[in-house]
Amino acid sequence: MSVFPRDDVLIARALKHDEDAWRQLVDRYASYIYTIAMRGFRMDAEDAREIVQESLMKLYEGLPGYRGEGPFRAWLRQLVRNCCLAYLRRRRSTEALDDSLPDREQEEALERIERAFTLREALGSIDEPCRRIVTLFFFEGRRYSDIASALAIPEGTVASRIARCVAKLRAKLGERS
Repeated sequence: MSVFPRDDVLIARALKHDEDAWRQLVDRYASYIYTIAMRGFRMDAEDAREIVQESLMKLYEGLPGYRGEGPFRAWLRQLVRNCCLAYLRRRRSTEALDDSLPDREQEEALERIERAFTLREALGSIDEPCRRIVTLFFFEGRRYSDIASALAIPEGTVASRIARCVAKLRAKLGERS
């Protein structure tokens, strides 16, 4: 199982102009930024790509200002939110945007995005057999018999493996809280 460097390690390296660390941060968070723009702000694909570029530019410029108080992703989410609001203001300068009170629906969408990315990180940190069985059962909705066939294990073993793997996943999620 490969070990991914923690955000704080990548940030420290990126601040020392380590291009590989910067590239890893971009790879890790580009889809997160894109998802916030698409789902949290209901932008089309082209606008969301613009937000990714703009946010990454702001991140590069603002990274020295990140003080490490709280999770990096929360800080990044606020940066992306600000980029989205500024972009929408520029695009819709004739419409009034009230960003002083967060839109409840938008906040709920951002929280769902956050949970999904947290789950994806946790899923990526468990061993491959567990990742596979959890994916087959929860994400693909496969029946025990299908899972047993796909993994070449007895059908009676599927439930216990799912339970064991879910426990591993919960432990990983607990570490992130």
